[in-house]
Amino acid sequence: MPPATASATDDHHDEDVELAPMGMGSHSQTPDDDESLGSAESEFSNDEGESNEYKPGAVGREGLRVLDQDFEEHRRRKNTFCLALVMLALGIAMLKVINGGDGPSSRTKGLPQPTSDADDDNSNKNSDSFGPGRKIRFTVANLQGKGSDHIGEFTIQTHPDWAPIGVERFEALVSDDIYFYDGARIFRVVDNFVAQFGIGEAPSKQAEWDAKPLEDDPVIVSNTRGRITFATAGPSTRTTQVFINTRDNKRLDKMGFSPFGEVIDGMDVVDKFYSGYGEGEPDGKGPSQSKMEKYGGKYVDKQFPLLSYFTKVEFVD
Repeated sequence: MPPATASATDDHHDEDVELAPMGMGSHSQTPDDDESLGSAESEFSNDEGESNEYKPGAVGREGLRVLDQDFEEHRRRKNTFCLALVMLALGIAMLKVINGGDGPSSRTKGLPQPTSDADDDNSNKNSDSFGPGRKIRFTVANLQGKGSDHIGEFTIQTHPDWAPIGVERFEALVSDDIYFYDGARIFRVVDNFVAQFGIGEAPSKQAEWDAKPLEDDPVIVSNTRGRITFATAGPSTRTTQVFINTRDNKRLDKMGFSPFGEVIDGMDVVDKFYSGYGEGEPDGKGPSQSKMEKYGGKYVDKQFPLLSYFTKVEFVD
């Protein structure tokens, strides 16, 4: 709203007259405006020289018209501002439609986002875009902690259409020029939950890969028994550690654990990984991950000799 007082110019006297607030019943001037005061008083006198009461509509009518004009101008500007906001909102909405909305980042755009295992049957719709994946055979020794002559094998099939970033890293670690998982211990085996591995024998090599964390893949399929997934310490922290689900662990889906492959042969061998140590330090009797990364194979050989381990990891396709 306009202020209670306003300034107007008298058409006859070229003087500034300040209007009192409407309804106050008084006329206010600046202290030095004596001449204009006399002039204004003459306008209130009748022919007999008697003074009339002040009536707000009798004097300052031009000023009131100025107030009305100010009010109309304020309302016009307000309407213009509201119209501009509406046009801005419509423009933003149109840009979202043109650019595909608030969808996933460009790296994962177009991948399905299932809400249950029922969508697993549709997970291969985009497989042609990523390739078929590869088969990797793991040879394991010291099954059930019974010695190096207790050996078995299992095979993993990777699925780039499930988790392309994870598959690329896992296959790189298996490649002939790295052999990262050869000699690695399955250091965390929790019965009817998971079997976890992926800390290298050499601390220097482990440190090299720890410095290269991955962006997260969206969860395309569920963490059901036999599927393999990268372990994490939070968003975008995947490096080398992975785990095989030894039961259906669908609750891990909502936590962002994205399977990238599955055991297609030898799940009975996975079930024979030594599990006697259980959880790692400090929650259980198993090895400390930080000490494994710092001291390598020497630490686990001495203090955790019953752990199952890989003697060979290779592509078979």
